[in-house]
Amino acid sequence: MPYTRSTAPLVDAVTLNLTAYGDLRVLAKPNPATGVLRCLVRSPSVTGIFTLEPDFDYDTVDPATTRLKVHYGDELPTGAHTGTYRPHRPLVHGAVRLVDYSVINARDPSPHGIRIYHRDATTGHRRARVSTAVTRHVAAVLAALATYWLQRPDLDRLRRAAARTLLRHVGLHRKLATIAELEALIAHRRRELDEQRAQLTRMHELLAEDAPSAQPADGTHVAHDAA
Repeated sequence: MPYTRSTAPLVDAVTLNLTAYGDLRVLAKPNPATGVLRCLVRSPSVTGIFTLEPDFDYDTVDPATTRLKVHYGDELPTGAHTGTYRPHRPLVHGAVRLVDYSVINARDPSPHGIRIYHRDATTGHRRARVSTAVTRHVAAVLAALATYWLQRPDLDRLRRAAARTLLRHVGLHRKLATIAELEALIAHRRRELDEQRAQLTRMHELLAEDAPSAQPADGTHVAHDAA
């Protein structure tokens, strides 16, 4: 009887066409626990790893997001805090090594306004913008990877896993901090309100002291004692 795979393959091998830039061979490996998709790409002009993960608003984590954060390079080594130190960063035309990441909308991965950086040896290895030609080339790679990401059968599982990962590491702490800040603000405002009410009460009491003295029932004036 024919064999049927019950789960998605651990590594997916696909070829994506970049039109003017030719074919891009991709080995895509998902991490079901974190929602990250690791893509090892190879073509005559681009090689290296692009790491894809959903991009969320920290305050409203939407598992259906189509925003995609693409890191240039593999997972960060222990102790590293920026994309500059990611291993296996993509190399373009054998000379331009990309750094950091780009955020795109996978449904409309337009290159307009996208900024892509590399480590520039001529500026003391500081981060610098890549050329317009390289930007267009990398943008074509990003668009192809984004389309592939959207079409994956495990996309929903990856997005929900990424959402849970964010909530565990950042989202819950941010939300609790926001709630605590608002509660402190409310308590402060309540104290201010109580003080304002107390001041109003004292004002009324002071005004009451100036009320006319009560007169006798027959309307006569009270006589003063003779000296």
